Amino acid sequence: MTGRREFLRAAGVAGAGLVVGVRLDGQVGRDGRDGEQPPFAPNAFVRIGTDGVVTVIVGYSEMGQGISTSVPMLVAEELEVDPATMKFEQAPADTAYFNPDFGMQGTGGSSTIHGAFLPMRKAGAAAREMLVSAAAQRWGVSAESLTARAGVVTHAASNRRATYGELATAAAALPVPANPTLKPASEFRVIGRRTRRNDAPAKVRGQARFGIDVRLPGMLTAVVARCPVFEGTVRSFSDARARAVPGVRHVVQISNGVAVVADGYWAAKQGRDALDVTWNEGANANNSSAAITQAFTDAARNPGITAATRAAVPAAWPARCGGWTPSTRFPSSPMLRWSR
Repeated sequence: MTGRREFLRAAGVAGAGLVVGVRLDGQVGRDGRDGEQPPFAPNAFVRIGTDGVVTVIVGYSEMGQGISTSVPMLVAEELEVDPATMKFEQAPADTAYFNPDFGMQGTGGSSTIHGAFLPMRKAGAAAREMLVSAAAQRWGVSAESLTARAGVVTHAASNRRATYGELATAAAALPVPANPTLKPASEFRVIGRRTRRNDAPAKVRGQARFGIDVRLPGMLTAVVARCPVFEGTVRSFSDARARAVPGVRHVVQISNGVAVVADGYWAAKQGRDALDVTWNEGANANNSSAAITQAFTDAARNPGITAATRAAVPAAWPARCGGWTPSTRFPSSPMLRWSR
């Protein structure tokens, strides 16, 4: 497992001037160095290089839902940068990147934006305030007289300006704001707007690396043949044709099927497809989608079990809901079925 400090140092060797992290409780902090205050345990980072490039380390898994774009957008909104100019990096496996909704490092349940919305905006706002403060100290003016926009801090009265890259090193030496000011929704210029996906170009070009692309010395890949019926088991199998596939090393029966182990995925898949397996389909052999749907339909006609009762439905609700009322079949369920 890559430690947070080692990851930051490796990722930030080339021109990292300001690194801001986010704790699960939404507090922000800067990565520490040996002999300095211990670093916070963040779940995401904002890194601004001396070249002005802003990189967001995303602590959630991009699985096609667009979080490698939406999480950096949260930072871009408060940091006042164009999201098209930013970069993102996938976070390493580390407890620092726990999903606050799950209590573990994981992605799902539409929880990414719910968990990241305030912390990531706060990280962007803190970085922006540090950059503005660095410019104020450099020019001997008040921070209130400065504006930050599009990666540049400007003092309109004297027509002075400095890019984030030029201010990054000085900003890194400043204290981190404990409660940076967030923009009101009425001032959003990034959140809620369409933008191009960050992950699309690499995927279109075939350059993106996925878990299946990882290669380690001596690594083998297994593909499992499983019974097409739930809870079915292996009655018997022949592995002669599978073992004849170039690259196949082992064929092993396991509790839920037969695993073919090979030098790589394609050989393992071909070996799996070449297996001759007879299945014991068990008690679910005659189940079907139609039968399961009918079972659910029949069960719905029976009286339900009350999980919890919060309060009675107000008598005025039907009028407020266009005549819709809770179904009498589920009078006290917290999940109401509405009918007219």
